Amino acid sequence: MIQKIKDLMKIKEQIDEINKHIEENSKVTSNLRIELEDLKKGLKETKESEQEFLKNFKDNLFVIKNLREDLGKEVYEFKLLKSQLQRKILEKFEEELQKDLEVNREALRKDAENYNELRKKAAEILSRLALTSEEISKFVEISRNIKKEDFELTKFAGHLIEMDKEKLELMKKIDTLERLVSKIRRSGINSR
Repeated sequence: MIQKIKDLMKIKEQIDEINKHIEENSKVTSNLRIELEDLKKGLKETKESEQEFLKNFKDNLFVIKNLREDLGKEVYEFKLLKSQLQRKILEKFEEELQKDLEVNREALRKDAENYNELRKKAAEILSRLALTSEEISKFVEISRNIKKEDFELTKFAGHLIEMDKEKLELMKKIDTLERLVSKIRRSGINSR
């Protein structure tokens, strides 16, 4: 009987431990949710800066196209100059243009890498959230099973107590019968 009570106490401790784990998982989930919100904000900011960069790039491209057209006109006007001088001017312009495009291309590449990293991190966080959700579901299921088994153990303990009472009553009756038999034997011996 005492062992059953100890087992019931142990089950209660296990339930408390599970509840503690559930609270910890809730805190972890909250922290992950906050991290996800921060990542969303960072992703939004990166996207906005990327859109601004693309807008600036398009504007620069338009300017470059206009400059190229202007340069074509200038080259036409300078046709009288020696072909070597004309070639040097064009080469210098293309070199500067290439450097400018290279700088812009490098910045765009870095932004794309940052964007991909953010996407990977967001995917990892979503994966962790899914795992955490599964674990919480398992704990909830275990908790339900323990409550059900605890109820069944309580019913069984009540049944054992009832049987114990019946046993005590039967022992008292046996004791009374033994005394009665003993009295009857004594009175039978005395009457001889």
